Amino acid sequence: KHKWTSPIYTVFKDNVKTVTDSHDGRKYQAFKCNAPGGCKSKSGVNGDPHSDRSSTSNLKKHAKHCWGSNVVEARLKGVAADTTRDGSIFAAFVRSEECPVNVSHRTHTKPEFRCVFYPAQNLQDRQLEDLLTASRPELTVLSRSTVAHDLKAVYERSADRVKKLLVEYDGRLSFATDAWTSPNHRTFVAWTVHLQHKGEPLVFLLDIFEVPEVCLYSPSLVSSVSYQLVQSHTGEVLAREFDDMLRRFGLQRKVQHFHLAVLFV
Repeated sequence: KHKWTSPIYTVFKDNVKTVTDSHDGRKYQAFKCNAPGGCKSKSGVNGDPHSDRSSTSNLKKHAKHCWGSNVVEARLKGVAADTTRDGSIFAAFVRSEECPVNVSHRTHTKPEFRCVFYPAQNLQDRQLEDLLTASRPELTVLSRSTVAHDLKAVYERSADRVKKLLVEYDGRLSFATDAWTSPNHRTFVAWTVHLQHKGEPLVFLLDIFEVPEVCLYSPSLVSSVSYQLVQSHTGEVLAREFDDMLRRFGLQRKVQHFHLAVLFV
């Protein structure tokens, strides 16, 4: 070790071992990578032939792959450098057993663009559209109505498949519900169904809807004035919405008992 004067050895651990290859019987010096967070290679060990102990080419190649070229070059030049790995996208995702990650410069087609799920209102952002179409005039940014139509079509097709599964299911279906109030004081309720299919528990979200408000009028002490009490997610409203949901999915005959408990906090 007293002959190891190259700075490249500083990126490896000191416990160097001499191992023998089981195939050809050659001896190797195994250097264990000291990269923070673990080595990127499968074994985390870089081996050099025992007869070529002064060669550091394999060590440099391994270090550049695992630490990044900027860190290795700084170590070799003896200048101060960040001891962390290279922060580039290529250095973060490339692996020794895989091909390098290539970023495609090809413009996405319309079907590919429609497969990306994001809020439809983002398509109205003019600045975002300018960024997407910069240097790519052939790119077509779909309108908000197109994306909304596609999302609706996906929902309807998924709902039909869930409906077919539930109607043909000969076991017991358990329904659950939960209500909450959003920050804008709008009340929403979600319905879910739970079942067991081929020994596996399944849960489907059937519907999410905004609970309509129920206005109740009560006379006050002064006959000319009446108070208006606004309530939501009452037992009557939830029962009506639950019945409508069962009709949409064709599950009216599958419900035998209905117990509703509303908790007010």
